[in-house]
Amino acid sequence: MGHTYPGATVPFGAIQLSPETDTISYELNGKYNGEVYKYCAGYRYEDKTITGFSSTHFSGTGHSDLGDFLIIPTIGKLQLNPGTASHPENGYRSRFSHQNETAEAGYYKVKLDDHNILAELTATTRVGVHRYTFPKSDQAHIILDLMAGIYNYDGKNIWTYARVENGNTITGYRQTNGWARTRTVYFAMKFSKPFKSYGQKSYDEKQVYKGFWRKFDQTKNFPEIAGKNLKMYFDFDTQENEAIEVRLAISPVSQSNALENLEKETGNLSFDQIKPRHRRPGIKNLIKLSSKVQTQKKQFLYGNVPYFHQSHYLYGRKRRV
Repeated sequence: MGHTYPGATVPFGAIQLSPETDTISYELNGKYNGEVYKYCAGYRYEDKTITGFSSTHFSGTGHSDLGDFLIIPTIGKLQLNPGTASHPENGYRSRFSHQNETAEAGYYKVKLDDHNILAELTATTRVGVHRYTFPKSDQAHIILDLMAGIYNYDGKNIWTYARVENGNTITGYRQTNGWARTRTVYFAMKFSKPFKSYGQKSYDEKQVYKGFWRKFDQTKNFPEIAGKNLKMYFDFDTQENEAIEVRLAISPVSQSNALENLEKETGNLSFDQIKPRHRRPGIKNLIKLSSKVQTQKKQFLYGNVPYFHQSHYLYGRKRRV
């Protein structure tokens, strides 16, 4: 049980974009649930379903948290619950096979069998880049689950906010109380094509007072939402083998800084242009280090340098000159 994830990251990157394979609660009957320990990295090779792809993960730890901003593409009837491992058809999760799964430095690919969608992931330092290749459908959806998380429990989400800036861009933040207390992560999310409609569902308890905004239907095409437990969805029409890219940048500073990270690190680059760019720093560092050590130590070095690159994360705002 190595507690490692197979997804895409760069050396010391703030983004660790990787699949989740189940939704195990940290709490069971008011006590610690021992089964959750198996999901420190969100992914278990033994599992047969994927619940989605989230932007932040720990690797190799004996405790856990994170799993922010889970995204999953689906087709057909919209379902906002994840379903169960034994009955994935009752939710948004999907069966998958390791025969249709590829993981390499900075790139991950898997076929979501229940939805017939090819999912591909890559990353820059602060941006996770998703590419989903759909079948032909007038019921294609991309779900953003702002409730999902690793070592999750009722009450972990302190507050969540999202704003639809235009037809393909969303910003917001998520504040949680887990390993770190009142941890806030801001995000900016951009689709490669405009969505035809969107909506959200709140799982909060009914509020007694909602102010003037109670007069609006906030479940469909409402540009600003807030609460503790929210899920969003975005609807598309797709052609056969049409690819939609989703880019999600994060920041510990602000929504505007997340947008800045999105533009600075990905700009107008395509998925295929981004994919190979970030391999170079890790390979360069490994060559530099390996040239300075004895031959008998190189095996140890090759096995541990990648782990070192994944277990120390950049945090903070990049200075813009």
